[in-house]
Amino acid sequence: MKQHRATGLILVVAACALAFVAPPAPGQKNAQQETLLQRAIQKETVDGDLAAAIKLYKEIVANAGANRAVAARALVRMGRCYEKLGDAQAREARKAYEQVVREFSDQAELAAEARTRLAALAGTTGAAGGSTMAVRRVWAGPDVDAMGQVSPDGRFLSFTDWETGDLAIHDLTTGENRRITRKGTWVTSNEYAEFSIVSPDSRQIAYNWYNKDGSYDLRIVDIDGTKPRVVYSDRAHLSYIWPIAWSPDGTHVLAYFSKTDGTNELMLVRPADGSARLMKASGKDTPMAVFSPDGRYLAYAPRENIFLFDVAASREYPLVPDPSNHSVMGWAPDGKHILFSSERSGSPDAWLIAVADGKAEGEPTLVKKDFRGAFLGFARSGAFYYAVGSSAGDVQVAELDPASGKVVSPPQAASRRWVGITWAPDWSPDGRSLAYIRARERSQRVIIVRSIDTGEEREFQVGDRRIGDTLRWAPDGKAIVVPGLEPGNKTPDIEAPDVRKSLTRVDVQTGEVTSLMPLPLSMRAGGSPSFELSSDGKTVFYVNFLSDLDQNQLLLRDVRSGQETELIKKKGLYSVSLAPDGKRLVVAVREDRSQVLLVMPAAGGEARELVRTDNEEANYRVWPSWTPDGRYVVFAKWLRETAKRRAQVWRVAAEGGVLQPTELTVDGLSWLRLHPDGRRIATGTQKTSAEVWVMENFLPAAKKPK
Repeated sequence: MKQHRATGLILVVAACALAFVAPPAPGQKNAQQETLLQRAIQKETVDGDLAAAIKLYKEIVANAGANRAVAARALVRMGRCYEKLGDAQAREARKAYEQVVREFSDQAELAAEARTRLAALAGTTGAAGGSTMAVRRVWAGPDVDAMGQVSPDGRFLSFTDWETGDLAIHDLTTGENRRITRKGTWVTSNEYAEFSIVSPDSRQIAYNWYNKDGSYDLRIVDIDGTKPRVVYSDRAHLSYIWPIAWSPDGTHVLAYFSKTDGTNELMLVRPADGSARLMKASGKDTPMAVFSPDGRYLAYAPRENIFLFDVAASREYPLVPDPSNHSVMGWAPDGKHILFSSERSGSPDAWLIAVADGKAEGEPTLVKKDFRGAFLGFARSGAFYYAVGSSAGDVQVAELDPASGKVVSPPQAASRRWVGITWAPDWSPDGRSLAYIRARERSQRVIIVRSIDTGEEREFQVGDRRIGDTLRWAPDGKAIVVPGLEPGNKTPDIEAPDVRKSLTRVDVQTGEVTSLMPLPLSMRAGGSPSFELSSDGKTVFYVNFLSDLDQNQLLLRDVRSGQETELIKKKGLYSVSLAPDGKRLVVAVREDRSQVLLVMPAAGGEARELVRTDNEEANYRVWPSWTPDGRYVVFAKWLRETAKRRAQVWRVAAEGGVLQPTELTVDGLSWLRLHPDGRRIATGTQKTSAEVWVMENFLPAAKKPK
């Protein structure tokens, strides 16, 4: 593999020489523009460097030539960047969108999007015609976390510092971070804070805390780090506690209690004495709920409609009787408006509804189109804070010496054409192709098959199916199988528990897309189940994530007859891999404090423990697999350095023995597939980033008394 780098250098020099004698071919120039566009998108969405992204988008537009699609896409994304920079750059955003409408009407979808953005920009003044709505970024960088809340006085945000797992606050004026709890490093403790909310007087923080035994407590601490205390714990009956709001008088904390039977209850906890009373049983759902500023009502949105709950009378009333997908974002400090997210216009937009005495006044008004993010709450000034995130994934190929585990060639991008938008690699059975999933705009996903010999890439679309995060070649090398949603589902969310899912077969010769087998409706969070096909392709092994939280199943399904056999049922079971001989399976199980790898017969039978890894090192993202000769099981462990997550690849003899580390370490390792030659390894990484933004001047101005 070292020769590949030298060969690449020679090709670059040769290409430079040719550039002096002939202009690039149209196809080559188009590929260059597409590559530059991907670089710009990475600058915008992954690095958060909007200025650098805008510079690249301008370069693309200036040099696009006949590639009108790329130019239009660059202009639309450039307009989005200007919008993110706030009201001061709204004029530049409009100029970009106007150019798309004026010069690129043949790019129908992009022109329509530009017109939508122009309409939204034209409607961003308050109802009284006063200040213009402004959106600006207030926090960016590797420490950003979206599991906290803005303080009511607007001075800071609570968050989890994942460097240690401590509760912390971010000062919105100075930009400084300060840890509130002091649990120590990940080496000394695997406990951590999770969701946090700030008290009405901005002096205390309530948060849930993960304990070393796998349980959760509800805790409170003063913002100076003093008086940390557990206010509620019930390890025998509760699997999770999620604090969502303080009562306006600061005497109670509203929290969801997830019971061991899988149901949820909205509870009001009194920190003074640790008592708790039931507000509402919510079944399997945990919709966000917020108090009205006077404490009389709660607003929340199950999957359909928005309701108000009268706290004193324990009765609920419909506020927005609309079956669209809603989420309550916050109750404005003036008490007269509720901000909510809704897909009533086809995308998740921010809307505002006026309320008085527990009833809606008029129809909702649009605040902001295409609003996506985590809701961090209102400050008393009326500013609303939220977090937006992005996830970058890259498929890379490395080479190892199978005997020593030493790195022969470090991980290199499988394709230099795509940056930050590829994942889930798998080698074809003959080793001549590498398949992986690539993201496109608007959350679309396609399958890419790359020839190892020529570098040619073929793209396969799956129609209106939404595919998941797993990919496997069929044993005959003629098709690829992915999990996904069946056509006709109303929701695009592959993780939703009530949509039709299936394993989908994509023929790599004809592009034909068919359903291989249905997946159970009971599968929770099961958009991307672990599965394997037998060597003859007639049976499928797959993990069924049951609604019953205590047990998951490993099932064997006959594709033709549909008959299924349960091979093992075990709490925490989450992945399966079939040995090359087709006679053995390795299954991974997540226990309370460790990851356990088990080996068992493929026909069912006794499972024996092969490896046990404690939670501090267990990498649950990477599913264990076999070496091509069937002698070893390969898996990954996180290094104990920090929570930034660098993983190391290990192996162990299938019959048991000493664990053997390799030299290969990868940041954010989430997928791992071995080439049939046993030397090359395809890795897939997943890295997330987040930014905190604030939306201001969008509430209607208060009416002056006559």
